[in-house]
Amino acid sequence: MSYTEEKEIIDDGNISDEEFERKYLPFHENFDEYMIRFVIPDAVAFYIANAHSRGCLDKSKLYNHINSAVDIFNCRCDIGTIIPTIEAILKIRYNLKITETNPLKLEKYY
Repeated sequence: MSYTEEKEIIDDGNISDEEFERKYLPFHENFDEYMIRFVIPDAVAFYIANAHSRGCLDKSKLYNHINSAVDIFNCRCDIGTIIPTIEAILKIRYNLKITETNPLKLEKYY
């Protein structure tokens, strides 16, 4: 299919279920995977570190803080799978260690 034909199909909104599953669904799944592996954990770690440094962490669970930060991305992501990456980023980039998760407590990592 040429670019022009593809553009016409997309512009008209007339794509078949087969084409969507073959072409567009893998594209979106690949993008979601990238976001979950790289972007979201980094953004959540920044959110937590920034809230901590400004004294804005309330007495919520780690899960709740992550959920608040993830909401902006409007995607489904298993929070349990991104926690280890978030912890690593907090440690490496922000020199912070999670000492408790309920409520979330952090301390400087030495």
